[in-house]
Amino acid sequence: MNRTLGANERIVWLSSEAGGLNFSIMLRFSGPLTEHNIRKALDLLTFHHPLLRVRIELQESQPVFTSENVPEIPLRVDLRHSDDQWYTEAEKEINNPFPWSEGPLMRAILLKGTDINDILLTFHHVIGDGTSSIYLIRDFLDLLGKVTEGKEPAVQSLPERPPMEDLLPDSAHGLKGLIKTVRLLNKQAQTILIQRPKKLARDTAPPHTRHARNIHCMLSEKETESLITTCREESTTVHGALCASILKATADQISSMNPGGNSKPVTVTCLSPVDIRRFLDPPLGEEIGFYASMVITTDRIDSKTQFWELARSVRKAVHRSIKSGEPFVSVSLLDKLIPKNAAASSLTKRVYNIYPAALLVSNAGRFNIPEQCGPLVLEEIRIAFANRAAPEILTFIIFTYRNKLLLNFSYTEPAISQKTAAAVAENTIRMLKSV
Repeated sequence: MNRTLGANERIVWLSSEAGGLNFSIMLRFSGPLTEHNIRKALDLLTFHHPLLRVRIELQESQPVFTSENVPEIPLRVDLRHSDDQWYTEAEKEINNPFPWSEGPLMRAILLKGTDINDILLTFHHVIGDGTSSIYLIRDFLDLLGKVTEGKEPAVQSLPERPPMEDLLPDSAHGLKGLIKTVRLLNKQAQTILIQRPKKLARDTAPPHTRHARNIHCMLSEKETESLITTCREESTTVHGALCASILKATADQISSMNPGGNSKPVTVTCLSPVDIRRFLDPPLGEEIGFYASMVITTDRIDSKTQFWELARSVRKAVHRSIKSGEPFVSVSLLDKLIPKNAAASSLTKRVYNIYPAALLVSNAGRFNIPEQCGPLVLEEIRIAFANRAAPEILTFIIFTYRNKLLLNFSYTEPAISQKTAAAVAENTIRMLKSV
């Protein structure tokens, strides 16, 4: 591979220079897990997904993906001492930058125990979005299970893909694309100038002092089923309900932090990532890569705001935005508004001035991943994330596994304190359990 990073990839790469944008996935196993078999599965996974065998090289001052002289995915092995050890390791991993000029942009850790083993897979956001984590887990587990059984899996390398903007549908280009771009710019200008959305914090800390942390929560199987059923009855989606609970919890927290603010409405803006693989030309399958865009919604919330009305409002706004083609326009818009020679520090400020959000809610949906992987049993999945590049944004990554809703709250200190993040997380969970 030897291709220039696309606009979104370039922004993510530069943003990571200003902070950090790493995913870390914890997989907990029971069964005969060995370092040798993990190594073999990682090598096969690397062969299958081209972006797992790249590094970033500057060519004429522009970042380029190259597969030349890229080492194998590093695998570190430590003894497993407790069930919570993975959390400490994951926090280190999401805060630890990747040597992008050396590659690869993924690494692995085995916490080796007697009966239970934990594997941590960490990758740079530039080579994968939230949906990529599902494909990464599924393919790794499939290969690891077969290798553990003593099989030799037949693996084909997926095709190398151009940047996402080269695959956008025709509606994102030409006069139609221009009209939609103007509409989106007007919408964003009105949001910023008229509605004046609030955030939990205003970041003033230098980048080197930022540290990403995560809070992990879960709804039981019974609570998850109750939420899904009630969403259907209330004519909304689980994503709408998730956003409503997080928006209300955030608005309450912002009000409590401002003297005399409890009686005033609070305007909060939320980003929802959208997987656009199936909309591209040609449509892409289940491949690792950065194929996500954003939908932005803004809501005015006070003590009288009804939960289910807010959930329905968010659902309608997200669907309306997708139907109008805003996710495609957002991709091309960033390419036009972000100079190719932009510095990392100025770029992140520019991007988050365009998208002045307090929240990012990424709902990865249901992980339909088998628990049995050959002789191995997958006992648990957890995800951690760092967004130190945008420390004012509280990030939520949510997915369902084994019929349980798992919520990961990611925040960056010192911009957002542990006390503030915990209050929002607790309030969010309380609302989800009570609806």
